[in-house]
Amino acid sequence: MARERIEFTIRPDGTVEERTIGIPGEACEEATAGAEAALGEIVHREATAERYEAPVDEAPPVYSRRDDD
Repeated sequence: MARERIEFTIRPDGTVEERTIGIPGEACEEATAGAEAALGEIVHREATAERYEAPVDEAPPVYSRRDDD
């Protein structure tokens, strides 16, 4: 699975650009909600292709049992 991260670019004029990487679907918005609330007004939002990808659920481990009679 790709490493999930959030990158911030702070421009000289004080505006902040935020980009999520490796966070598919609506999870990207959930991951950035706290930072966005702290930073203030959102002037522009642009979704990347990852926003429209379905989240990949990791499969649970498979356990097997062998009975020796």
